[in-house]
Order: sequence, then structure tokens, then C-alpha cells
Amino acid sequence: MADLKEGMLVQHASLGVGKVVALEPNAVHVFFPDSEKRFAAKLRLPAARALLSTDGLERNSWLEGLSSFALDAQSGRYALAANFLTHEEAVAEFQALYPQGFADPAYAASGKRERAARWRAASAAWKEAFASGEGARLADEGEVGELVKRIARSAPLSALFDPVLEEDGIAEVFEDEASARSFFDALFSLLSVPVPARARFDKLFAAAAGLAVAPASSWALATAFPLLADPSRHVVLWPKSTRAAAERLGCDLRYDAAPNWATYTSLRAFATQLRERLAPLGAQDFVDVEVFLNVVAAARRPQPAAAAADSATARPRRTR
Repeated sequence: MADLKEGMLVQHASLGVGKVVALEPNAVHVFFPDSEKRFAAKLRLPAARALLSTDGLERNSWLEGLSSFALDAQSGRYALAANFLTHEEAVAEFQALYPQGFADPAYAASGKRERAARWRAASAAWKEAFASGEGARLADEGEVGELVKRIARSAPLSALFDPVLEEDGIAEVFEDEASARSFFDALFSLLSVPVPARARFDKLFAAAAGLAVAPASSWALATAFPLLADPSRHVVLWPKSTRAAAERLGCDLRYDAAPNWATYTSLRAFATQLRERLAPLGAQDFVDVEVFLNVVAAARRPQPAAAAADSATARPRRTR
């Protein structure tokens, strides 16, 4: 077989297909999803080589995408997050809220708590405010005040961003005209092409970091506006919920507090894969992915079947 390398897939004679997550001089750590455990197996070298093969393995995008492994000091083994969810467990959590998946009537329902409806309303408001190239025209002409006014006076847009910006409103965020102009120039430059290259994202990320907001708000402003403009192409990163959900699903986003290309591309690859896996439930775009990740971030760790059965059959304790 080929030399063992971190990240490669291998076939074990009895444990099935796994992913090499770490190498030591005398051991290889391999995660086997069929074991239904979050810990990678620690296999001793050189004996393990006779049991591992790389011949004839098919690609497994989900397993290859698992990257959020950390060394557990107590056990000496590499493990996913303690609250790790398999894709199937995450889908079960989502369907507990929306039994019919993304086609469930409750999913598309309007209301303050219905996340998908708020995203759709905000996206429609954005497209109406900046239809027919209006955003690019205003940015080219330096009409920062008009750009901010159109965003601030839109109830759906304000409802989406008010919780993120906390005490500052949209108008306060873009109060400095020079930094606001840099941001809108970069934003509409990115939105003007079907497939923006890295340079346009780098320019937008730098402009967002230059606004007088907290890092969490920088990420939101840099990624939420593109998603509103085109939910089929762009992804959004909320530093708390998106990171938490990605970690629970085994993905390391290589997160940094300042908006950056490495983190964004990690998220985009993860979200693209997730959208494909959620298509059977009716997921169509990255708004659906964002809502799914928000559910995953808040979900409780499912109980093992045996523990759940014991809990259900246990006699209640008497209270005094």
C-alpha cells in the first residue's frame, strides 16, 4: 500500500473504511465512522500496516471532510467534539422541528422565530432595493448615504441585522463615509461577476474589517449581504452558530476572528457538500443550509438508544 499520510482514506481488514487523522512514529490514528464513536482508533505500527489497504477505495466526501479532530489528553486519542453529531443525527434533529424537511409548512411560515422566512424576506427586500444594477451605480457614484438609507429603511433587512449589530444600527456602522465607501465598492464589485475570484473577496474582507464594528459583526456584514443578493452562490458565517454547528458535524473551519479567505473557503466547501446531502429533504440554496446549521448548533446531544430506553422505563423518584 501507499505510505500512510494524514487525511488519506484506508480500508481496515475488520473495521471498515476510515480516515487517517494523525501519525506518530509508532502508531497511526484512524477514524472509523462505522464504530459510532467520536474517537479515532490508535493502531500500533508496524503491525497495523498489514491490516490497512488503500486499493480500490471510492471517494467519501463526508469522511474526507471531517477535520475537527483534537488530541484528548486523558485518553491519548484523537476525537471529534464531545457533542459531535453524525449527519443522520443532525437530520433527525432538524426533522423533529420540520418533519417534512424543507418542504414543511412550518419551515416557510412567517413569524419572528421562523428563520427561513426572515432570510427570504430580507433577500427579496435587498433585490428590490438594488434592482437593475442600482447598488453598483450608487456605489460608483459614491452615494453612500443613499445606499445606507435603502438598507436602514427596509424592515426585513433591519430585522436581520439588528441582533447582529447589537447596540449599533446600520446607520452607525456606516457613519464613516470613507470606510463605508470602501465596503460598498468592494461588495458590489464582488456581486457584479458570476464567479468572484479570491481578490474580490479579500478586498471585501479587508473593507469589512475596517468598519467600526466587533469582529463578529465584520463577518456578518462581509458574508450576509452577498447571501441576500444571491442565496444560490454565497454562504454566510455567524461566528457563534456557524462555528458551533460545523464543529459538531466534524468540520474545522480554520476560524479567525477577522474575515479571511481561508476560513471562508473552508465554510463554502463544507456548505456546498452539506447542501448536496440535504437535497433529498428539499434543500435548494445556502439559506436552507444556514437554517439547518442554526438548528444543529442548538441541538442537544442525542442519548444512546440503551440510555434512552433506561430513562424511559426508570421509575420516577419520590419527592418529599
